[in-house]
Amino acid sequence: LMKKQELLRDREAALWEMEEHQLQERHQLVKQQLKDQYFLQRHELLRKHEKEREQMQRYNQRMTEQLKVRQQQEKARLPKIQRSEGKTRMAMYKKSLHINGGGSAAEQREKIKQFSQQEEKRQKSERLQQQQKHENQMRDMLAQCESNMSELQQLQNEKCHLLVEHETQKLKALDESHNQNLKEWRDKLRPRKKMESRTAAQVGVQWRNLNSGSGRGSEPEEAGAGDVLQAE
Repeated sequence: LMKKQELLRDREAALWEMEEHQLQERHQLVKQQLKDQYFLQRHELLRKHEKEREQMQRYNQRMTEQLKVRQQQEKARLPKIQRSEGKTRMAMYKKSLHINGGGSAAEQREKIKQFSQQEEKRQKSERLQQQQKHENQMRDMLAQCESNMSELQQLQNEKCHLLVEHETQKLKALDESHNQNLKEWRDKLRPRKKMESRTAAQVGVQWRNLNSGSGRGSEPEEAGAGDVLQAE
């Protein structure tokens, strides 16, 4: 009987160990599936971000190229505009000299020469102003392109951070749920263990009672045999 009870106790212990192992194994499986799911999401998110950066780079490059074209067109137009304006201004100046009677022919030539030099300086100043304007425009454009990329990178970093944070929360909730299930399983296991211990104790008592009962029963038999010998 004791041997049978010991076998039953070993069987129960093995069963409990197997149940706990199954709980742990199931938890690890679900946890790994969740990790794999978020790994794929991160991979897809990174691919999406790479495409977004490429699109932003193309957009920035297109805006920069368009600005370069506009500046080249403005730079090419300026000399033509200056020549046309220069001729008009010179004609008006000569006409003014003629109307106002600006001195002798030599004096007029000198005045025209000075006016022409001033006109060259004015045109050179216009070209320098245009060059400075173009440099400022390009600098602002490059700064805007860099800002566009920086804002995109910041937004992408926030999305990655949110995904990692969400994964962490999910894993934490999964662990907490597993720990709660394990606690409930162990709480239910305690009565089974108590019952098993109580049964083992009862079997032990029965075993001792049987042994003690067998011992008391053998003594009268021996006494009876002695009486028979004495009688003989």
